[in-house]
Amino acid sequence: MVIVMTTVWFPHAKASEAGKLFIEASKKFPNDRSLSKRLLDNAVAATKEGYKVVIADEIKEGKLKEYFKQTNEQLLFFAEGIEGYKYQIEVMSSLIEAMGIMGLKPPE
Repeated sequence: MVIVMTTVWFPHAKASEAGKLFIEASKKFPNDRSLSKRLLDNAVAATKEGYKVVIADEIKEGKLKEYFKQTNEQLLFFAEGIEGYKYQIEVMSSLIEAMGIMGLKPPE
């Protein structure tokens, strides 16, 4: 199982712009359920540096490349529209898969 966690940050003063772009992006880039299952949907936290938003998706078998293409298009759409917008994409595996990669047998 592959899980992709995307974290974005943007300045406090850009919250209104981010909200407007989010509405526009949801129309322009509808959620494609053939690529992934949403595990965490835009969880927002206000930090001292600005707003932090976290999204986690479980990627369907053989769909990682297509998922990355769509995700990068969405993130660049925001980055071009909001000054100070930053993002990070992390690809993760389940503990069982990670143990197998390390040559360990998971507990039964």
